[in-house]
Amino acid sequence: MTLLHVSLLGEFACHTADGHPLAFPTRKVEALLAYLAANPSRRHPRGKLAGLLWDDMPESRARTNLRQALSRLQHALPAAARESLAIGTQEMGLKENAVAVDLDAFERLLADGTPETLERALALYRAPFLEGMAECGEAFEEWLMAQRRRLDEQLQQLMHRLLDHYVLTGAIDAAIQLALRLLEHDPLDEGVQRTLIRLYLYQDRIGAALEQYRRCRERLADELGVAPAAETERLKAELMGLLPEGSGDGGDLARESDDLPERSRVIDAAAAARARRRAEASDQPSLAVLAFVPLEDADLHRHLGDGLAEDIATELGRFRELEVIAPASALAYRHSDATPERVGRELGVDYLLEGHVRRRGERLRLTARLLATSGARQVWAERYDCRLDELFDVQDEMVGRIVGSLVGRIEDDRLALARRKPPQDWQAYDLWLRGWHALRRPDLPAIREARRHFQQALARDPQFARAYVGLALAHLNEWACYSWNYWVFLQQEALEFGRRAVALDEHDHRAHCMLGLAELYGGRYEAAHRELSLALALNPNDADVLAHASFALALIGDPERGVDAARKALRLAPYRPEWYAGMAGIAFFSARLYDEAIDTLASAPQAFCNTPAFIAAAYAHLGHPEQGASHRDTVYRHYRYQMARGAFPEHTGCLDWLTALDPYRRTADAEHYLEGLRKAGFE
Repeated sequence: MTLLHVSLLGEFACHTADGHPLAFPTRKVEALLAYLAANPSRRHPRGKLAGLLWDDMPESRARTNLRQALSRLQHALPAAARESLAIGTQEMGLKENAVAVDLDAFERLLADGTPETLERALALYRAPFLEGMAECGEAFEEWLMAQRRRLDEQLQQLMHRLLDHYVLTGAIDAAIQLALRLLEHDPLDEGVQRTLIRLYLYQDRIGAALEQYRRCRERLADELGVAPAAETERLKAELMGLLPEGSGDGGDLARESDDLPERSRVIDAAAAARARRRAEASDQPSLAVLAFVPLEDADLHRHLGDGLAEDIATELGRFRELEVIAPASALAYRHSDATPERVGRELGVDYLLEGHVRRRGERLRLTARLLATSGARQVWAERYDCRLDELFDVQDEMVGRIVGSLVGRIEDDRLALARRKPPQDWQAYDLWLRGWHALRRPDLPAIREARRHFQQALARDPQFARAYVGLALAHLNEWACYSWNYWVFLQQEALEFGRRAVALDEHDHRAHCMLGLAELYGGRYEAAHRELSLALALNPNDADVLAHASFALALIGDPERGVDAARKALRLAPYRPEWYAGMAGIAFFSARLYDEAIDTLASAPQAFCNTPAFIAAAYAHLGHPEQGASHRDTVYRHYRYQMARGAFPEHTGCLDWLTALDPYRRTADAEHYLEGLRKAGFE
């Protein structure tokens, strides 16, 4: 039973079990309790404690002072809480499980190492260990400094791991907030500086990116006497190439206001959204396919282990009897040592598929096992040895075994029905895996790298539909993240890529999705609806397709179905890129679910350049246009920047641009959006 709550991360504090704060008569009494709480499972010799707190006194007097401090500590505690102390003639400490300590919770969460536990550990770290505690003796000060150094190192490792997670999952605003916090601690970390600059670039905040470059350059010069690295200078040159003509070094852009109120809360908002969506789980069996861990050359073969897991998850997603977590969310547990119970609880699933992969020349060895997350019970396990070109037959067998274990007998024709065509060339597949892996990184070089891999794959196998899907997605990503210009998207490439992919493989649900989006922006709504419906029918569990379909169906005139797709996408992808929220928010707004739209977009207030416009319009429809003022200003910042670059036709007004970006099919839906924008102050 917990009798006391002790806080050591930040200023020392102690509360009773019911939350009542306790005060102690002297700093040494506080220091005694703090030291015991920092090691709650240990017993400490009295002589050691006396020497720690009164090292400048003879031992006999130090022991007397310890007895007096202990007596004062007991009197300061309520009678019931005194039971938390374990006092012996030679040793003393705190009783196990009687005291809850934030430091202990921090280190347990850090050891689990999941994205969710890392976020919770970060939230616990309010300030440096025992901030403000001083004048307790030289020996105590040495212990205190050693603890602070150890914990500070752990905190930096934690934040770097979380930053990598946010970048890989596309949580851009969360990554920005964390990068800023890391730079407060170490402004000379040029790698984090570059990451932050790229994140600003991703949001098209060129002025903020250039200002960050200047800060980095000045810090390096002032404190180290060095210039930025060549990689940093190349990034700066890329930024300069994006400036409008006549804007000089972009200093005016950096001074423009771009302060969205949700930004400081995006990490908490995303955590709250995950918890809400977990509560919506259906009564179907649910599972996540974790990364197949390479047993050798982990860096070299990581794309293979990730790609294998994603392919199996995609094939399992074809079965409506199951719910399958988005591969990107499942892959977030790649480096975690958390138990299956914790992973299952955080992802909201009943089962986990995990395994290992080893490549030896042209052969593979795969091991896989299916676990029930409750009790980590093994449901099924198998080992496979195969040639590279037999991998897809092995995947089919795995899918059949898993579906049979979780759903019951599935007829052979259902297992084969609507399966995507396997590639004819292993090297083409390997190139596609590398390209698909690169698309997870939110920067232009990654998009270009992905495009190069897809083109190389097609050079080896011109009939490989998935490579055309990848090219279409790369085109969409570059437009949505670095241009967001309606007129640019009407180039023929996306349409041609989508049509070619569907012609080569009519069962590839992603091909139908990409074609549906291209048809939508070409104004062919019936064709778009047909392609998106086919995509959802072929794979009702692909979270990426669900998210794309959510906003597209809303624009086509089916917002209720769009809302269903949005909610399922958010549930199946607890760790997701920001564009999920941006697209789902459009679906909620279009269905007049303004509170849900605002709530969804709180974790990604600038998922797209027009996302703030939907937030502002939602607030306006709720009768609170003043709450959307900063969002409106952010949209105008981007609009003015694009106009200065000559990205839009002349005399294009901001409302013209916004309504062209999201071309509603139904007049009533378009007027509803326009009315919200005007109420929000757009002209």
